[in-house]
Amino acid sequence: MRPFSGSLSTLLLLGLVASGCGGKEDGSQVDGGQGSGNATGVGANGPTMLGGGASAGTLGSGGSVTIDPDMACATGTASASLSGVNMFVMFDRSSSMNDRANRSGTRWEVTSAALKAFFASPDASGLQLALRFFPHDQPAAGCNNEGCDEAACATPLVGLGALTAATAPADAQEKALIDATNAATPGMPGQGTPIFAALGGALQWATAQRQQTPNENSVVVLVTDGEANGCGDEVDDIAQLASEALAASGVRTYTIGLTGSQQRDINQIARAGGTEQGIFVSDGETTEQELIEALGAIRGQVLDCDFAVPEPKPGVDVNLGLINVNFTPTSGTPTTLAQVGSESACADQAGWYYDNPTAPTRIVLCPTSCTTVTADSMAKLDILLGCDTVTEVPK
Repeated sequence: MRPFSGSLSTLLLLGLVASGCGGKEDGSQVDGGQGSGNATGVGANGPTMLGGGASAGTLGSGGSVTIDPDMACATGTASASLSGVNMFVMFDRSSSMNDRANRSGTRWEVTSAALKAFFASPDASGLQLALRFFPHDQPAAGCNNEGCDEAACATPLVGLGALTAATAPADAQEKALIDATNAATPGMPGQGTPIFAALGGALQWATAQRQQTPNENSVVVLVTDGEANGCGDEVDDIAQLASEALAASGVRTYTIGLTGSQQRDINQIARAGGTEQGIFVSDGETTEQELIEALGAIRGQVLDCDFAVPEPKPGVDVNLGLINVNFTPTSGTPTTLAQVGSESACADQAGWYYDNPTAPTRIVLCPTSCTTVTADSMAKLDILLGCDTVTEVPK
């Protein structure tokens, strides 16, 4: 992806894959291996060497412990992948997008430039994204205020694909998205803004995608500069679509209102879709940058820094007191994240916690760790088994 200059919110890194150790047949809780070696804990009282089955213990005040996967107490490693995100962007190309936004150009020229900049942002690497414009008969006729065909609106112009760290054209998805945006133009005068059909179709797509990939999040981003007209223009009915998709499949709806839209309507649809309120971007000299930041902010909100507790071997229970999470940044120096009791115990420190302390199914990163991990495109997470869990710094 091309270098990006702007203040996008931190975005989700998809597919952080942990490395594994060799197999150990006896005593291992999951597929993995026991090695030999030591780990150094550097605390307030100086270094403490851990090895030969020793306990890692707790963090000393102001210090840290790093668990080495080759130390004697380690019995295996497991893959750690953060939840994926599948985003459908439904973008308005009604005739009002020909209105001038600022001295730089029309609303379409300015906002489509922002859209392309978002696609090219290195922070979007790993995001799976599909795109459609409305009203538009491409790639399927009927997504307009005459046809009102939700099935047509559910057909993306650019199908779902992952953006990568490469620069287009090496990044095929980025190239496809940018080419489609370059080829699109606002509609002819008189074309309405069929938000009901457009959002209904996008939600159909996202719901089907969620059913196909239940462990990944599916979201819809609606960008429009107008009030709904054609295909049902009651905002209550449109909001009901978002509410039903959220209740049935957990699909969230994000809304971005450009000049010409009604902020109260944008907010109502967003609230119904589980995202509290919409984002309003007005015409002006900062329109392009504001839209880039709005898309980035949404991208940041959809992240879920959690992953499954490792599956044990048949007949073997994973000992929850012998699980550690290692974070290895681009620099290559691993750090063991401390376990805290709950999200409220995270405060501003790095760490992780279980979704349910008594019957956990997910490991969740504290906000500080989530920000750090997702900001590093070359980072790696490892779940290490066998050594006493490193716990929070005593208060």
